[in-house]
Amino acid sequence: MIDNEGIRAEDTRSCLLCGNEGILLYHGLRDRLFCAPGSWSLLQCPACKLAWLNPRPIPEDIGKLYFQYFTHDLPRDPKGAFAYLRKSIKASILQSSFGYQIHGSSRILGSVLSKIAPLNDIAGGDVRYLKASEKGRLLDVGCGNGAFLSNMKQLGWSVEGIEPDIEALMVARKNLRLNLFQGYLEEAKYPDKYFDAITMNHVIEHVADPINYLKECLRVLKPGGKLVVITPNINSLGRNILNDAWLAWDPPRHLFLFSIQSLRTSAELAGLTIKELRTTAKGARWIWVSSSLIKRNGILKGISPEVPETSLRLQGLVFQLAECMHQNDSGEELVLIATRDE
Repeated sequence: MIDNEGIRAEDTRSCLLCGNEGILLYHGLRDRLFCAPGSWSLLQCPACKLAWLNPRPIPEDIGKLYFQYFTHDLPRDPKGAFAYLRKSIKASILQSSFGYQIHGSSRILGSVLSKIAPLNDIAGGDVRYLKASEKGRLLDVGCGNGAFLSNMKQLGWSVEGIEPDIEALMVARKNLRLNLFQGYLEEAKYPDKYFDAITMNHVIEHVADPINYLKECLRVLKPGGKLVVITPNINSLGRNILNDAWLAWDPPRHLFLFSIQSLRTSAELAGLTIKELRTTAKGARWIWVSSSLIKRNGILKGISPEVPETSLRLQGLVFQLAECMHQNDSGEELVLIATRDE
């Protein structure tokens, strides 16, 4: 056991998936976003390409890393003509491609814009690529402040959520009046084959045992139901350009980071049937802006700058366009869509 500035942690040099000893990527990393204590390293398996934080905080101390976090507030609701246009575009695409009937949408506009793959991907991410025809009981694992569940409830889903962070949960309960479970997935003890859809958006990289988490998702998912996992892509274009300044390393909260190969292996070890596994560039602009500020200043308080300078925003837009054109498994996020057979 290691005392890492008040965080109890364990030296973990072997790959969770295949047991190989990891190769050092970076050493002496500190929290760049919320000033959590500790000095951390990142290792990567030379075989399956899984990366992990070392030393790894023990489960009892992980909560100490979240005293401050972006889910402790609701996201700002943008105002103005541009924000209205953006909402209208998303609503129109969601109607055309995903079947949701949303006020302010245009069927004609949606049918045109949905043919533009990057726009379709960005809009689809807002509903975690779940279609209206699949509506039923939805579980969001690591639901944070509940903003996603509130939106899905308005779209006709029966929603439930799990969140271990009590501060984030209080925001969801107070402002959105959602009934949520405080704790971890295995503690909720849901019945077998209970949910029509389960979503894990930027969650699997935070958990101490991702394979068992996926196994529990499989247990509570109905046969033919859909599990959607979104997580950073360690082989992204941004990671390869920005190196240790890449936002998605997020030490010490990201315990594991995945490639397509290692996420596929994890899903297969859990017994899931993979329907789709790909990358997306939908968050590339934000990743570029935030990572560039980390590279420049060494820190980015609160995960997102209020008003980055125009030149940096333009760089982010160019980077996102380049990543959309490049693709070839180099998008900033991985998207796994899996199901349960039977």
